[in-house]
Amino acid sequence: MRVKENRSLNHLALGDEDRTGHLPRLIEDLVSRLNRPITGSPQDSDAICSPAAVLHGELRFTQGYTPEMLVHESRILQVTLFGTLKDNMNALDFSLLLPDVMTIADEVDAQLTQTMGSYMKLANSSKALKVVTSASSTAA
Repeated sequence: MRVKENRSLNHLALGDEDRTGHLPRLIEDLVSRLNRPITGSPQDSDAICSPAAVLHGELRFTQGYTPEMLVHESRILQVTLFGTLKDNMNALDFSLLLPDVMTIADEVDAQLTQTMGSYMKLANSSKALKVVTSASSTAA
């Protein structure tokens, strides 16, 4: 597991399920997107709303991840997905390969955006709570 080998991610004491439990739902969203017909131009994202990505951001916040760790984790996912494509080149339809790679990259980026959004909502509400708590204890 690449995450365990990465020093910037493995310093948190998390079990395998805590590290990878979100992946099946994110991959399901990715497969769903790959199975949809392409609409618009390749530059237009038609990413889907991913409740799994939102929950992932909330989970990572509670686990103590930093935003940098989320980005790095997403990069590992992309590299792993592209490595899987490379390892299975004999089974790929090359006429679909480039559009599918573009879709995979766009979907993983869209999931990261949604993950970061939910993470930052919690981070900002946590900061606001700390400010209110600090102000009320100072006033007392």
